[in-house]
Amino acid sequence: MRARRLVVGAARAAVARRWVHRVVRPSALALALLAAAQAAQAQYNPAPPFYPAPRGYLSLGAGASSYGLSCGGSAQCDRVGNAVRAAAGLFVTPYAAFELAAADFGDSRIGTPYGEAEFNVRMVGVGIALTMEYGARFNGLLRFGVAQVEATQQLLHGAPVSRSTSAEGYYGLTMGYLLTPNLAAELSFDGTRYDFGYGDVGRVDALTFGLSLRF
Repeated sequence: MRARRLVVGAARAAVARRWVHRVVRPSALALALLAAAQAAQAQYNPAPPFYPAPRGYLSLGAGASSYGLSCGGSAQCDRVGNAVRAAAGLFVTPYAAFELAAADFGDSRIGTPYGEAEFNVRMVGVGIALTMEYGARFNGLLRFGVAQVEATQQLLHGAPVSRSTSAEGYYGLTMGYLLTPNLAAELSFDGTRYDFGYGDVGRVDALTFGLSLRF
């Protein structure tokens, strides 16, 4: 009887060893490999944290503008100016904000029937900004609205300044990269139309680089 028990015990031990070799060890090895793979993925492909949606923003940028106007045969025609833009927005949803925007498109030099003149366009407007998300750090704004646009012309020989003001639509596209949760570097393209009267209607665009503070 004792010998039979010893035989049965040995058989059970052999079965247990085979179960350990066939089931437990492969499972443990699979779990170890899975843990190592997850650790490697976290090490070589770190995912940046997603920052909370802002309530508003303030942005300021500077760059160059381009006037779509005729040189009028002027030998000193210069349709490129130095542009400055500023904007403030308040989000009403995570995807849309009311925006107040302003821009000075800088001076250009054109030819007129009365001689060469410096030409400048400024605007102040209100509109809507729609958000575009490209991940945790990249984002953008698509902007459009209505602006009061002032066009100024000053003849170089000292004649009085001529001004014209009109209501025009404005548009803009901003691409940003978050440097910190509250500060982003931005590249913006903005434009509007101007009406100087007498059928003198044109367009001016600006490409600027700047910073945006999110709050």
